[in-house]
Amino acid sequence: MTEPIRTLEAIGFDAHFRSQLATLGDDLVPARIAIAHGESYIAWTERGSCKAILAGSRATDWKEAIDRPQVGDWVAGTHSESLAALLVGHLLERRTCLIRQASGKRPEPQVIAANVDVVGIVSAFGEGKSARDRRLINEPRVRRFLAVAEQSRAQPILIINKIDLSADPRAVTDPFAQSFPGVPVVLTSAVSGLGLDALGPWLPPGKTLALIGMSGVGKSTLVNALVGRATQRTGEVRESDARGRHTTTHRELIILESGALLIDTPGMRELGLWETETEVDKGFEDVVAIAASCRFGDCRHVTEPGCAIRQALETGGLSPERWTSYQKQGQRSDGSRGRAPRGGRRSTR
Repeated sequence: MTEPIRTLEAIGFDAHFRSQLATLGDDLVPARIAIAHGESYIAWTERGSCKAILAGSRATDWKEAIDRPQVGDWVAGTHSESLAALLVGHLLERRTCLIRQASGKRPEPQVIAANVDVVGIVSAFGEGKSARDRRLINEPRVRRFLAVAEQSRAQPILIINKIDLSADPRAVTDPFAQSFPGVPVVLTSAVSGLGLDALGPWLPPGKTLALIGMSGVGKSTLVNALVGRATQRTGEVRESDARGRHTTTHRELIILESGALLIDTPGMRELGLWETETEVDKGFEDVVAIAASCRFGDCRHVTEPGCAIRQALETGGLSPERWTSYQKQGQRSDGSRGRAPRGGRRSTR
């Protein structure tokens, strides 16, 4: 055990979880998962941090990965003195949940983090107009991360890191603000400390911020700057293709000096959305509205007669860039295309 947690409320235990615990019995210990390694965990309780394992019968009951505790989850169990561990018997209902489609041939959901209040989607400036610049600030990719954040029911914010590499950061970020209206944009430099104070409103005591983004955007360096010590390892971005080394290899819940909680996640080169027809359409209401005027309800917007999308592209009612962004948003993690927006009027051919 380490130094005891001051209060459970300090690590996010609120009425949502307290009411669930009350229905389970007074003899159960609430705990929050800080680190997850398969079916072995590090959990935080009022007594401090401890090892946690799934209770015998529960280990077989939770067959689906999405149903097992993950970083940020609240669980309930009993202390085992003989095992020097908390035996987890219950997973409390999540208030929010970041989920992506796991890679592989068999689609299945994968929990990135649970019970997150704010999701920081981290991008970064590159130098000049190199491949690094084009890859790290990528609007379609940011839109995919934003869809995952909104699907989680947490508050999304856009964090543009490495602003020290740009002579005019606003020239890049202003178009982002226009593309994602209503989503706060924060400019930071984890190396120099510029802009870190602007994250203050999103890091109040007891609230949890999760950072997500592709490799090489400086998430781990940003975590180090916020924590004030070298918590996460950092690595360089390869100049040839702007791919960063995966310096964060696991998710971990960290308490900041301010009392806020932070979850860093491994860099993700691809982010498959889970059950996302509605989520893909978010932010592309204009494209969906145009597609609703297509002659056929199953229009693929390729060669079909009466296609409103193709007509809008020809007349300028829809820009090619906007249409390409929508198509990339709907692209699956395996590289295949997702569905096109449905046409609205059905008729027989």
